[in-house]
Amino acid sequence: MKQLAVTKAEIKAKEAFTEEIQQMVESREFLDERDEFSLMVRRYAGQSKTTEDQGWNLLTRQIVETLPAHLKEGMITCSLEKINKVEPCRNAADNDLDELTIIPGDNFPSITFPTFYPYLDFILRAGPVDICHMKKYFKVEGSMKLNEAVLQFEGKKVRNVSGTILVSAILSLCKGDDAVKLHEFEKEIVLA
Repeated sequence: MKQLAVTKAEIKAKEAFTEEIQQMVESREFLDERDEFSLMVRRYAGQSKTTEDQGWNLLTRQIVETLPAHLKEGMITCSLEKINKVEPCRNAADNDLDELTIIPGDNFPSITFPTFYPYLDFILRAGPVDICHMKKYFKVEGSMKLNEAVLQFEGKKVRNVSGTILVSAILSLCKGDDAVKLHEFEKEIVLA
């Protein structure tokens, strides 16, 4: 039964991030950056003898299906190091606790996670040959607040976070040395 609960929590977390990415690809800010993806869209349309709109729909669907997992994993991975430096965590590790439970009202500080840059590879193939390859980087910055969570320790370091967190994030599309803001959100997420 516990495995089923973990699976439901993971599905809900993925759905929450997927919902945000879906909103991002429908936003004016994202649509204004359509030219950044035009090479891939045109090549797909030419190769598959379809329209560029169909190529655009395929590309955005790939973003919606792939980017949420990168966001979740990146936010947790980048936050663990910062969480380990928070005083209540250091105190719990010094007391050799296996877990630290955070409940609402504990005033656990918000954790600003380090900026990270997930990327998506768009590859158009004809049989075994790559016709077109495009790699697009996204910039993710923000913070998370552990509302009701359990931190699991391995030695003196936090190795896992589960429970309810409030994520605030800004997603941008990297264009050379610049990043263009595409989407900003604040959402409560349940992690397993």
